[in-house]
Formats: sequence, structure tokens, C-alpha cells
Amino acid sequence: MAATRYDCVVIGAGPAGTAAGTLLAQAGRRVLLVDKAIFPRFHIGESLIPAANRVLRKMGVWDQVERAGFMRKEGAEFTYGTGECRVRNRFSEGLVRGLDYTYQVERAEFDRLLLARACEAGCELRQPAEAVTAEQTPSGWRIELAVNGVREHIEAAWLLDAAGRGRWLGRHLGIPTDPIPLPKRFAVYNHFTGVARPKGPEGGNIIVTRVPGGWFWSIPLDETRTSVGLVAQRGEDRTLPEQVFHQRVAQNSFMRTWMADAQPVERFRVEADYSFLHRRFAGERWLMLGDAAGFIDPVFSSGVYLALESADLAAEAILAADAQRGLRARVRARYERELRARMQTMLRLVEVYYDERSFAVFMNPTERFDLFAAVNAVVGGTTRMGFGLRWRFALFLLVCRLNRRFSMVPAVNLDADG
Repeated sequence: MAATRYDCVVIGAGPAGTAAGTLLAQAGRRVLLVDKAIFPRFHIGESLIPAANRVLRKMGVWDQVERAGFMRKEGAEFTYGTGECRVRNRFSEGLVRGLDYTYQVERAEFDRLLLARACEAGCELRQPAEAVTAEQTPSGWRIELAVNGVREHIEAAWLLDAAGRGRWLGRHLGIPTDPIPLPKRFAVYNHFTGVARPKGPEGGNIIVTRVPGGWFWSIPLDETRTSVGLVAQRGEDRTLPEQVFHQRVAQNSFMRTWMADAQPVERFRVEADYSFLHRRFAGERWLMLGDAAGFIDPVFSSGVYLALESADLAAEAILAADAQRGLRARVRARYERELRARMQTMLRLVEVYYDERSFAVFMNPTERFDLFAAVNAVVGGTTRMGFGLRWRFALFLLVCRLNRRFSMVPAVNLDADG
């Protein structure tokens, strides 16, 4: 029996996979989405940033996101565990206009919306299903799927890995990874009721709290539930992650107050060893998207944004390569270059966060040269920079580097206050 032929097979039906599938289907391509999980399912990565809105609009799903009842997010707030300092990044005040707000999303519902849109656009779906093998052929790929215990063979001109940090295609092709130049960390998190939050429009903001050796996130999901997680360095002690979470809350005055009435809703979950970059994101008729290409760090909530951006870049690359067969190598090189540039911009911001002297500059914003507005725009996800934003962000990074050497802005004491 002949294998069914597709223009594109996408492994993974999260935001990267469904976005790529939707954009390609909208362009008339026959797309198959494959995912081993049954939706809805729990997933972390609940805080969007406004730059992601563009791709959601391009997919034709933004109106559904607006009507879904998600918590509106107008900014991001950064503080210390001692409560000593607090900086509010209001997206509407960033150097790049039109990025006023986005949403905090429960990923089970958000991912369901995106998957429904992909199917509406014309994508076929195998779920639950798993890609067992993938073999390159002269015309693309031959892939074996396991669908409810039944093996199915399909063929595709293009293969996209959007299966997340499992590195499915990277392992299959033997593509090496490079570690992110940051200490190894783990995240432990849960949903809670009773967590404090600001009043008014700022009640939907994410709050990022720096504590010794790590940081907390606090993401309001609806009127009662809040996602709270701790990111900490590995190897500090042998305490169980859940116990580390409670200990860190107890050790810092801001978090003690913030979590005084908090009650866990679900079981605690842990993620570890999550930061890496593949050395290659693309090759002959294959592309890696989102977390499958690389994952930097959750501190600036860039995961879903980079997933959607990579999907848009991937769809553009495939359409361009199909239209210009002799230029495929150039097209995929451009895909890799542009996606890597977006990741590197966010990585520069992450490095600022984890270096105490650089973070002191971040926590002492200045309006001079519109530097705070420029940093605000990058926090909102603006990684495709015009000249005005580019030189201001470069100046900000330069000031951070100078502060590491000359201590122009004193670092805040992060010692736990017991």
C-alpha cells in the first residue's frame, strides 16, 4: 500500500507546531501534525509577551485568544526577595509602540485553541501518535508513525521538529548541542490559590523575584489561581525540590508575605537541565522549531514567543524554498541566522539578569537616551530591531559590562533575611 504523501509533516502540536502548520496550510500546503500527547494537557510556559501577538494574528487565532477569558498582562515586574526594590516594565511605555498588552494563559486551553485553528486551516492530525523512524529520501522523508498501536508509513517533502526539548530530530540526525553559558538550574512549580497580587490593571502582571541563587515567578492565571515557580541552581544541596521551594519562600520577606495565604492546587512539578542550543537548526528539507532548536531560560517568558517566531520563519523558508528550488541552502541559512539572532537577543537579556552587577543596572532604570524604554521593548519581545532600538540596547549592555568592572551602580544585597 502506497504511503500517504504530505507537503510537510510537523512533529509536535504545541505552539510552534500548530503555528507552522496553520501558516503552511493557509498557503495551500498539505500538512500533517503528529503529537504523542492527548490534549488538553498540562504545560508550563504560561506567560506570553506582546511580540508573540503578531504571529497569533497572522494565524487567524488572535480573536479566539482575546475571547478566551485569559488574564490580561500589561507588563512585567521585577523585585528582590527582600522587597528592597521594584521595577515595573509597562509594555505600553516601551520604545516600540503597538505592544501594549498580551495574556497570561493556561496552556492546556491556549494550546487547544491553537490546535483547533490548525485543523480549521486544513491540517490533518494524528494524536496520540509517535514518530518512530524517519528516513531521508531523494524527494524528502519517509516516516513511520505509531498511531494507537498501529504502524503507519507516510512521506513528506519537509520534516519539521516542533516536539520541544526532547530533541527528537536532533538525536535522530546526531546534531550536537551547545550548553548555554549559565549555571545548571532546575525549576519547581505549582498552581496556588490565595497568592497576593497587585490591584487594578497591574494585577495581571508577571512578578519575577530575585533571591539568593535563583528567582521566583508569580503568574496570575485567573481570578483565583496563580502559577508560582522557583528556579534554583543545581547541586546546592540534596534537599527535595519541593522542600527547596518552601525553604526559599520562608527565607525571603517579599515571598513570605506574597505566599502567606497560598494553598497548592496540584502536585509540584520539576524541570531540570533545560538550557541548550543545537549547533544547527536546519538542513536539507528539515527544520527545528522553538524548544526543539534550543531553549534559553524562562526568566523573560520568551519560550512561546520564540516558538511562534520560529514557526513563522519556518513557513516563510519552506514557501521560499519551494518557489526557488535552486536557493534552498540560502533559504535555510537565512532561517537559522534569523532564529539564532532572536535567541541571542533574549540570551543577552538573560545574562544581564543572572549577573548581579548587570542586574543592578537593570533595577536602576534611567530615562536618559530612552534606555529604559528600549529595554522595556526587548522585555516585550522586540528582537527584530530597527536602528534606534539596536543602538540603545547595545548601550545598555555596554553599561552593564562597565558596571561589572567599575561598580558605578552598587549591587543589591541578595542575602536571605531569615
